[in-house]
Amino acid sequence: MSQIVLHLGKEYIEEDLEYYFSGERDKNNQIRPDEKIYSMTPLADHIDIDFNDGKVGNFFYPLPPNVLDRIYIGISVSLFANHWGSSFLLELLKQVKPGGAIILPVYPEGQAAEKGFWSRSFLENTFLSRTRWRGMSNISAENDGVMSLKVGRKWPEPIPSTIEWFYRERSNLLLEFALGSDSQLDTKACVRQALIELSQLIWQEYTSSAVIERIIADNFGRNHAVSVLHAGKEYGLLLNDLMLSQYVNVQSGTTWHLGENKRQIMDSVSQYFAPLTRGRHSLHERQDCEGLFQDSADVMIMNNLYPEVSTAEYEKLIDQAWKSLPANGLLIVHEDVSSHEYALTDLDRILQGKGGMVYYSSIAGCEIKPDYDLSQYSVAVEENLRQEKNTKDNVFRLLQKSA
Repeated sequence: MSQIVLHLGKEYIEEDLEYYFSGERDKNNQIRPDEKIYSMTPLADHIDIDFNDGKVGNFFYPLPPNVLDRIYIGISVSLFANHWGSSFLLELLKQVKPGGAIILPVYPEGQAAEKGFWSRSFLENTFLSRTRWRGMSNISAENDGVMSLKVGRKWPEPIPSTIEWFYRERSNLLLEFALGSDSQLDTKACVRQALIELSQLIWQEYTSSAVIERIIADNFGRNHAVSVLHAGKEYGLLLNDLMLSQYVNVQSGTTWHLGENKRQIMDSVSQYFAPLTRGRHSLHERQDCEGLFQDSADVMIMNNLYPEVSTAEYEKLIDQAWKSLPANGLLIVHEDVSSHEYALTDLDRILQGKGGMVYYSSIAGCEIKPDYDLSQYSVAVEENLRQEKNTKDNVFRLLQKSA
């Protein structure tokens, strides 16, 4: 059998596999993986994939459709129940053979709603493919905490998103990068480097879209129309996902892409999403940050601007955005400051001067509360949650302007 399992990283492989191999979890041998199951991670550099090579492969390397018997998602992966996550599962389903399945962890309804993770009801609402009285569901409950997703009576409806864009465009982009490279690397090395960069881009987008979607929903609800202004290095992917999501109502927005710009990605994103956003998303590229937040929007986002933007420039951007925000508007700042020692103190100093700050987890996708510890199926990830709460290294910082 051709089976693969997605892990967050190599250090989580043992715990992820134990979850599915456990006799306690699989008393009736319904979901037990094959002993030769192949481990993969989103950012692995191994792309010469042979399911018998004993290595850890890159999960996003292009595979033919209908080639896998089963895809397992490890408990280390924070599988967010958001627009991107729904589209991701649908893309994975296309890689599974007829009769195959995706096996994934699900959470009890209350815990799932708290953290933004998958629950049985969310899966059923998203992927149900039966009529009221007859037909076949895509969803099966296998054991406590585990469900399988398969093709039922019919294919689920398409879910346009940035992960759909990635799966459709990645091979073309990899070819363009390999043919257009002027480096001394051979073709295989160029493809490997380009795939890792694309994988980092789309996996980062997963977390950003899930958490920011949750922040908007928590503060404005599902139906209230909002506008968004975003500055970052994501080629407009974040705002495209927010505008296509059925869980928030982002009506219009502007993206400023700062820093390095790979023309192939920018052109691909612009062309792919233009028919979907229908002129509601304005995408621009800039090398400097002067005057980015002069226009007003309900939600203003600064995402992964270090180290291109200095602390002094960052402070000017925050001041400008704060002045432009309307009453009840949101300012969201997300930086992985673990690699920039000076940034944590500086960011908190700048932001706390504006008012009370709220933190959202990048692991669980919900608000971090001082007197409450978040839980997760993975012991290793629970430790990550505790560290995140203490250090605030990679959290999303939120300020709301008072009325």
